[in-house]
Amino acid sequence: MSIYGVNYLKILDKTCFICGSKIFATSLQGDYIKCVACGHETIKNYKHQSFIINEILSVEGINKQGLLDKFKQKVLKKCTVTNDFLLDVGSASGKFLYHNKSFFKRCAGIEVTEECISFAKNHLGLEIVKDISEVTNNISVATFWHSLEHMSDENIQKILDVINSKSSDDTRVIISVPNNESLQYALFGDRYAYYDLQSHIHQFSVKSLDKLMEKYGFEKQCNFYSFPYSSFGYLQGFVNLVNPIHNYLYYRKKRGQTFTKSKGKILFLDIYNFLFLLLFILPSLLFSIHDLIHLDKGSVITACYKKKITNKQVY
Repeated sequence: MSIYGVNYLKILDKTCFICGSKIFATSLQGDYIKCVACGHETIKNYKHQSFIINEILSVEGINKQGLLDKFKQKVLKKCTVTNDFLLDVGSASGKFLYHNKSFFKRCAGIEVTEECISFAKNHLGLEIVKDISEVTNNISVATFWHSLEHMSDENIQKILDVINSKSSDDTRVIISVPNNESLQYALFGDRYAYYDLQSHIHQFSVKSLDKLMEKYGFEKQCNFYSFPYSSFGYLQGFVNLVNPIHNYLYYRKKRGQTFTKSKGKILFLDIYNFLFLLLFILPSLLFSIHDLIHLDKGSVITACYKKKITNKQVY
């Protein structure tokens, strides 16, 4: 059917797990279907991928605290009300927990990648579990640093249901996910730095994330602007326009990937990307001002949620 000239597809056997709508549109790039009601996008043809190791597993690297690590710590400190138990969902190497464990009486991570679990336990001394059912403590703060978009509908609902049952009025949930209504996504399309068909099942909008949390008894407390997420997103997006290897800069720096065995080609690709990096630094910084002014159109949604206030009868 067509609404105001835009073609929508009504899928009778598909329901948005967030808002319940059955009307979807094709997303900007066509790889996702988009719920017309809440703007949430779900990948069309998801094939289970091997779990990725998103960073180099080394104690030396973990000890280094970059701009993004400091941003996460700042958000955590600002949102924390009680310091009994920190739960990081999708804890990866354990770097976030390692840098912030001293602020809490106890902390734990949920992770499924065996290499990351082994590293976090054996080298960092962290408590890591594979499933939310293993969490028995009441939760002070739960964090999702770019992990929610990787999870199935069922897993998201299971985790949020447990977090809700183990939370109090002082519990805070911090979520950071790519924004499917960002200026970056509109500008770069599938060259958007946070566009990942290999592992992102979902692409959230501000509205869909808020609605999801409302279903589980949470309301938004505040949004955060992240200079590291914003500026890097623009910079990598611009470079992606002139590089056939998606997110080359990110994969080289974060994961240490080389894409080829030829040392000469590696050197060429590094120099090629570095030159364009220099070219696009200034435009990226200027565009980042847009994200600061318009948080709802920022490259990434980073929000803190608290228990939803219910109307109580006053006598």
